[in-house]
Amino acid sequence: MAKTVKKITILGGGNGGFAAAADLTLRGFDVTLYEDPKFAASIAGIRDTGVIHLEGVGPVGDAVLKKVTTDLADALADADLVMPVSPAFAQEAVAKSLVPHVKEGMVICLLPGSCGGGLVYGKVFHEAGVFQKVKLCEVNTLPYAARKVNENTVKILLRDPVIWFAAFPAKYNQELYEMVKPLFSSITLMNDVLETALNNGNIDSHPAPVVLNAGKIEYYHKHFHYKEGITPSVARVVWKVNEERMALCEALGYEKINILDRLYMTGYCPKSDDLYSAYQGSVGIFLDIEGPNDLSARYLTEDAPCSLVFCANLGRALGVKTPIMDSVANLASALRDEDYWVTGRTLEKVGLDGMTAQQMREFVMEGYQD
Repeated sequence: MAKTVKKITILGGGNGGFAAAADLTLRGFDVTLYEDPKFAASIAGIRDTGVIHLEGVGPVGDAVLKKVTTDLADALADADLVMPVSPAFAQEAVAKSLVPHVKEGMVICLLPGSCGGGLVYGKVFHEAGVFQKVKLCEVNTLPYAARKVNENTVKILLRDPVIWFAAFPAKYNQELYEMVKPLFSSITLMNDVLETALNNGNIDSHPAPVVLNAGKIEYYHKHFHYKEGITPSVARVVWKVNEERMALCEALGYEKINILDRLYMTGYCPKSDDLYSAYQGSVGIFLDIEGPNDLSARYLTEDAPCSLVFCANLGRALGVKTPIMDSVANLASALRDEDYWVTGRTLEKVGLDGMTAQQMREFVMEGYQD
């Protein structure tokens, strides 16, 4: 029987962390929000009051959190569910910070897993000898399009009508799905965390447009990624990235969900046969999002090394050619003067190196056998 969740600890005080903490509080859950002391400034506006003001769609108002803290042990003390809300490049560090606090039966749900996040956590816990104590799960993307308005207010622009969910290992899929479903009614169960990874929308939508708009972004320091950055020609490049991603899905035996269908299913864009028109029809959601306004932003520094490099490395292992992904990752590396093929998400970092497609599918089903 699935465990009933009442007490939730959210790790991370960014846009997504604020949105999840406020939303879940207003829907009746007891929420503790933790932030690493190094980033305490992100929760400074709510540290004393414990109140996040939620605007936008869905339940709105003043959410009075159970606790706001920078003490990890205190934050985890009585949690039914631990929910890290962090960028992909921070996932390994967050996982390592949790190791000393792991206890039998702990359940961790990554919000989101991005590309391989659940596998990163699994490898960290395996190497620390605590993997068997923990049950891991993830969703492919944040349940919301959200942005902080000020230090104590967050606005939810969209609540995703469909988000994809899986456990690692997938043998716990049904149990953890039933546990998390009351929190997010829009979750839909996928085969495993490789399938959720390959349906992370950031693979398609983020790195290529930033690379192709790098000059404008650096010159003006004022940019609207979707409204200005995705022109008809840029949309064609995004579509090519999408085609390579779908080829990876096919090689692993997953359903191929193309970007147009996904953008419509998840509520971000209207139904369209043309990718450019779909993006430009995202009135009140994509078109209102400002940024990135410099090349250090996450659309490049998270999604090139942790999404594109991950997918391209999968392609190399599976015999799937990914020339557009490779090109964007190479250009992103040059723009940032960092070799993302070295620092990014390699198969070794997620525990998949040296495996065939069949071995990967078996691994994500069964997990580490220690």
